Amino acid sequence: MSSVLTTILPVFGLIALGFLCARTQFIGSAAGQGLSQVVFNLAMPALLFRTVAVIDQQSLSPWPLWAALFGGIAVVWIATTLIAHTTSLIAAVPASAAMGASFGNLAMLGLPLALAHFGDRAALPVGLILSIHAPILWLAAVLHIESSGRGQLPSVMAVIRQLVNQLIRNPIVLALLLGTLWRVTGLGLHPVPDRFLEMLGEAGVPTALVALGLTLAGYSLKGQWRGIITLLVLKLLCLPVVVFLIARYVVALDPFWTQIALMLAAMPTGANAYLFAQRYDSGTAPVSGAIAVGTALSLLTLSALFVLMDAGII
Repeated sequence: MSSVLTTILPVFGLIALGFLCARTQFIGSAAGQGLSQVVFNLAMPALLFRTVAVIDQQSLSPWPLWAALFGGIAVVWIATTLIAHTTSLIAAVPASAAMGASFGNLAMLGLPLALAHFGDRAALPVGLILSIHAPILWLAAVLHIESSGRGQLPSVMAVIRQLVNQLIRNPIVLALLLGTLWRVTGLGLHPVPDRFLEMLGEAGVPTALVALGLTLAGYSLKGQWRGIITLLVLKLLCLPVVVFLIARYVVALDPFWTQIALMLAAMPTGANAYLFAQRYDSGTAPVSGAIAVGTALSLLTLSALFVLMDAGII
C-alpha cells in the first residue's frame, strides 16, 4: 500500500498544484496548452525514442495490446451508443457520449502515471497505444456522427488520408519509428545524446501533470449529473473490466502488458472528448463534468487498481 501511495499521491499532488495555480491565477490557465506542447512535441518523444532505441526487438509486437484495449473500447462504444439511443441518461448524441465513455486521458495522466509506478519499461507499451489512440478514436467518432445524419459521410479515401496525415505528423509515432530504425543500426546511444534525451524525457512527467491541473480548472460541473454519472460508470468501471477480460481470456496478453492495458483503460475521460462535443455542440456539459469529476475520482479508483495489481490479484 505504501508503494501505491508514493506513486499516486505525488502524481495527483502535481495535478492539484497546477489546478490551484490556475484557480488563484498564479499561473494563467492558458499556460497549460503551452506546457502540453512541450511535453508531447519534445519530452515524451525523447523518452520513447530513447526507450525503443535500446529495447529488445522481441518485445515490440503491438497487436495483442491493441486488440485488448481497442476491443474493449469498441464494446463500450457500442453499449454507450445504445444507452444514448434508447434512454435519456446522457443528454448527447451517441457519438459524443461514446467519446466521453471511451476516450481516456492517456497522454497527460496515463503515461506519467505508468512511468511513476512501473518505471521506464512502461514507456514502450504506453507509447504503442498513444501512437494511434487519438487519431483512431477521433476518426471513429467523426464517422459515427456524420453517418447519423449530422453531415455528409466522408469517402473511404478521405478517411484514410486523414488518418495517415495525423499519424505521420504525430511526434509520438515519429519517435517510435525513428527509435526502431536507430535500434536496427546496432549503433547504440553515445553517452552525450543519451544523457540529453534522458534529461528531456524526465521533464515530461511533472510538466504533463502540472499542465493537466492547469487545464482542469477550465472545466464546468454545472448540471447533467445523470449523464456525468453514467459516463463515469462506463469509463472508470465498465471499460477496465472489459479490457481485462479480453486481455486475459481472448488474446492471452503478456501479464505486464495486461496491467498496462488495464491501467490505461481506467484513465478518466480526456480532453479530446470535450473538444469533439464542443465541435458538434452536443454533450459538452456531461462530458466536461466527466472529465473534472472523473479525474478527481480516479485518485481512488487507480489507487485501488494498483493495490490489486501489486497484490497479484490482477
